[in-house]
Amino acid sequence: MAHTSGWITIKQMVNEILFETGMDTGYYKKCMHHVINGVREMNKFYCDGVKTEKVTCDSIGVIDMPSDYVEFVRLSFNYGGLMYSLTRRDDIVKTTTLSEGDETLDSDIGEGVALDTGKDYKYATTGGKNDYYYTIDVENDRFIVRGIPTRTLFLQYISSGIDLDDGNGTNIPVKIKEALKSYVLYKNALMDIKADKRLVPLYKQEYNEEVSKLKFLELPTGDELLDMIYGTYSEIRR
Repeated sequence: MAHTSGWITIKQMVNEILFETGMDTGYYKKCMHHVINGVREMNKFYCDGVKTEKVTCDSIGVIDMPSDYVEFVRLSFNYGGLMYSLTRRDDIVKTTTLSEGDETLDSDIGEGVALDTGKDYKYATTGGKNDYYYTIDVENDRFIVRGIPTRTLFLQYISSGIDLDDGNGTNIPVKIKEALKSYVLYKNALMDIKADKRLVPLYKQEYNEEVSKLKFLELPTGDELLDMIYGTYSEIRR
């Protein structure tokens, strides 16, 4: 039995919208623009767009943000086959020092210095402090990490769903097709000065209905809900 693919490229999506709506091919670039923005919006707000990426920290404790990065979720390292989260500390010194054109760390001003975790084992010492820290350098689109036991980490983040290096070839899930079509019609009617503005409320309603279906698809199944509940139980020994 032949099966249809669960994915479609953005280019195919645009051509399908132009065909189904009867839009002139002159709308191709504008339609592409709306589709890309629609994919980003749905990945950020309505779909489970969390992506897990294996990343490598460089010699000065820097990890560059992926090109499709939208929002941070978690930065972890492997611990017994599980992802163990680093602790965020925004008081980490984020700067680097240029030396002959290369980024280096100047420990005299706190760059790259191991953090004091306060682990003096004596009376009233608090426990459970993490040795592994990160902060987000938003200005330079990167993460700064300190004290990690390995240079291979796992970055979890909300993806835009768009490969900026090859936007036309990006694959998107078929499940968002109808919502995307409604989004394009709504945005085109809203922004195109030639469009019939009386259609804006109708297209907006259709888009909201398709998004509601999308959110319903993302709800956990009954078995998943049971697993969540059972996972909170403590074992009772008689």
